[in-house]
Amino acid sequence: MSRTAGKREKNVPEKSVLGIKFSGNEFSKFRGHFAVLIALSLVTKIAVVSLTTGVFRSFIDIFDISVYFQYAMQILGGEVPYVDFPLEYPQLSLIVILVPLIFTVLTHDPSTYVVAHQIFMSIFDILTVLIVYLIALKISNQKSAFISGVLSATAFSSAYFVLTKYDAFPTFLLMLSLFLFIYRKETYGYLSAAAGFLAKWFPGLAIPYFVLHEHMSGRGSRSISRNIIASAVLLLIVTLPFAVLSSSGFLATYTTHTGRTALAHSFCYYVDFIFESVLGLSFFAQASIILMAVVQIFLLGYYYSTKNTGAEYLCAFLFFSTFAFIIFNKVFSPQYILWITPFLAIFLARSYKEIALFYAIQTWMYLEFPILYRSIYINDGYFIGDGSPLVSVPFLFFTVKFVLLFVAFGTVWFSLKHPDLRVTLAPLHHEKSA
Repeated sequence: MSRTAGKREKNVPEKSVLGIKFSGNEFSKFRGHFAVLIALSLVTKIAVVSLTTGVFRSFIDIFDISVYFQYAMQILGGEVPYVDFPLEYPQLSLIVILVPLIFTVLTHDPSTYVVAHQIFMSIFDILTVLIVYLIALKISNQKSAFISGVLSATAFSSAYFVLTKYDAFPTFLLMLSLFLFIYRKETYGYLSAAAGFLAKWFPGLAIPYFVLHEHMSGRGSRSISRNIIASAVLLLIVTLPFAVLSSSGFLATYTTHTGRTALAHSFCYYVDFIFESVLGLSFFAQASIILMAVVQIFLLGYYYSTKNTGAEYLCAFLFFSTFAFIIFNKVFSPQYILWITPFLAIFLARSYKEIALFYAIQTWMYLEFPILYRSIYINDGYFIGDGSPLVSVPFLFFTVKFVLLFVAFGTVWFSLKHPDLRVTLAPLHHEKSA
């Protein structure tokens, strides 16, 4: 009987996802888990809308969507983005801006744009949840991978921003690039990271890690160069037309944020708030770009020094790099939690304490926005509070926020260095036998 079962198991045909082959038995298990994760993701989004508006009497923020709609209507009217009007987002944001417009035109109802946008972003988020599950499989076992998928699907603060911003799109592209890379579709991984950069910059941080990983894995310089060139070609194809039509309009998109002051929800503002309260000085925000560059170089160097080509290390250092990008950014909009939630879901699934930390971060970010917005801070101005600066409610609130985030960072960092917590993995790339 066991032999028959074994034969049946062997005869189950392979299934393919994005050209990546899985055994039939693996795929059947995936389908059951995928169905649960998709359902959880949808229920979470519905619950967030209901609780935010019905229980907490707060709001679903559609300001950004209204901005996207305005851009879309200008394009529909014949204006060329980056030429006839400025656009603060990179070029592939036009996908997010224009796709919902199709349904608006078909229905002749402007309100359709909001719903179409939310459905579009929800699709990307659900795909990200499934990718988190598949990436976690490379790092741990199927049980842990399912827990990671559940965490990602039920990340309620992130779900709020899926429905109100377009950050689910670049986050999907970053996680897709990692998924493709660790499942041996390296060129597509590079292209997805480059596309992510053209959607919202931060996914482009994956490319130097891919280069180092391939070098450490013994890949030839010709193969690595081919992948870099493929990424560069995509960047040129997308950006060159706009750069040629209006170089100043094109460059403005990439320089808009450099001259900004630190916003009240950012770590830069928080640190300068302490310095100014204690020393009467504020300089951290001014040096933040240099500090970010130094930290990114350090992380790349440290990753290379590990000589570890496991999926766990690559995934972890992409998290560290994205985390540094957020922390040293003068704008740490609450929606940025969406960028790192997939990584937190992958790495904070090993114990009840880590799971509690994951949901504590989600809770705090949800309180920050939308629940307590304009109660503890003004986005582009200041902390709200009448008490002494360093014991005011806003300062204490943001202290807890950054403590939670840095504890999460430390948890992932030290799990890699501690042999008892590290999963030993074979290298992703093996020399082909002759």
